[in-house]
Amino acid sequence: MSYDREQAELVDVQDTQLPLVTKLNKFVQHIVGAAAWLNFVLIFLILTTVILRYGFHRNGLLLNWPLVPMEELQWHLYSVPFMFGLAYAITNDSHIRIDIVRIRISKQSQYIFEIFGILFLLLPFVIILFYFGIDYTTYAFINKEASQSTMGLPYRWIVKSVIPISMLLIIIASLARLMQEVALLRHLIKNNNHKDKEKEREGR
Repeated sequence: MSYDREQAELVDVQDTQLPLVTKLNKFVQHIVGAAAWLNFVLIFLILTTVILRYGFHRNGLLLNWPLVPMEELQWHLYSVPFMFGLAYAITNDSHIRIDIVRIRISKQSQYIFEIFGILFLLLPFVIILFYFGIDYTTYAFINKEASQSTMGLPYRWIVKSVIPISMLLIIIASLARLMQEVALLRHLIKNNNHKDKEKEREGR
């Protein structure tokens, strides 16, 4: 399930806002926001393909207008906002969570759990994908990889480069999230220590 961290009182944005985290998140969000406009191009391309296929080609019109490149371009365009959107979800914590265990533990444990997950699960996995994505793209570029269809699109390395670029954006977003979680943890520990000292003073 997904939840609102502020509503659940897991985060104090005003007291833990880090300028570097804000800049990194905005950097990722601006790139993803620009890539999101490709969805409008994708919709137009899909409509054009459908009209050509069922409105003209089926009636023997505009047969010289190839549909294969347009169909391949559709999944090329679809991959960019989809892959980049993974990084965007990390910047605003909108990704899906299954918190059967996490919501039952203390705030401090939750922050530690988040930091552990980023350091030892998310980042290693994404870094590996980034490394193999570069190799994947380089191979396609060097070998001038193209569509298997004779009428398909060339320069397959362009769409394959989406993998390392999106992984890089996820790394940036993950580092920003990591810094934020560390700040939240330190803020919580500081508050707890302050409350403990106040209780000691009241006890005296």
